Amino acid sequence: MMVPFIVILPGLLGLALIPGLVGEKEALATGAHSYNEILPLMLARYAGPGLLGLGVTALIAGFMSGMAGNVSAFATVWTYDIYKPMHVKMAREEGPDKHYVKVGRWTTVLGVIVSIGTAYLVQQFASIMDYVQALFSFFVAPMFGTVILGMLWKRTTKAGGFWGLAAGMSSSIGMWAWVRWNPAALKYIALSEHAKDMAENMYRATWSFLIVVLVTVVVSLLTTPKPESELTGLVRGCTDIPSEGDMAWYKRPLTWAVAIFAVFIALNIIFW
Repeated sequence: MMVPFIVILPGLLGLALIPGLVGEKEALATGAHSYNEILPLMLARYAGPGLLGLGVTALIAGFMSGMAGNVSAFATVWTYDIYKPMHVKMAREEGPDKHYVKVGRWTTVLGVIVSIGTAYLVQQFASIMDYVQALFSFFVAPMFGTVILGMLWKRTTKAGGFWGLAAGMSSSIGMWAWVRWNPAALKYIALSEHAKDMAENMYRATWSFLIVVLVTVVVSLLTTPKPESELTGLVRGCTDIPSEGDMAWYKRPLTWAVAIFAVFIALNIIFW
């Protein structure tokens, strides 16, 4: 919930202090500065030599840590969650660790190449924030529905999670493509033909989440679930939860969950 203060507030300050900023497309066409350059421009104008170097270092370090984390996660998920089960099934034996390390390295190289290519898609959006939110609606919102059902509903099956996630991601990408191909479709996706990109992203994420939940529930009810003994420690209904009766009220997770939810509602009412 602090992200708006970290991301949006510097942008608002930049709009007030550095007039003439434009969207990414207009910046490419006219040579003007875009909204995406606010932080470097603010550093160059208001930071001294020492602070400027520290700020540039922080920006590069943030980029490097984020990219390293994403590349590492991509290589790990592909190698151990997707490639390894397929390899074991086809070869009927588990390969040596050296083989999977090699696959992970090549996956990292290919992942970086693909990410460089997709970076050019940013030019089609008004700002990086619009691009990031569009990606969130494609992947994060559907995955959230899958994870929540898997954590809280013991009847969820592997097939239900897979097809639910596939349906949510494909429908989200399909809705985005539909609006780009036919702008009149915006009134069906975002419930208004005048909706901005961020509003479209929010509604698209909502629809994809609902599709994930619906497909996952239907497919799970039609397929065989895992026995509860295999779900211990993974699903809430199959896991013993320690008692919090002897803890002070201010140390209980429920107390802070309620407080965070109240702050969340207040912020949405204030900034809606």
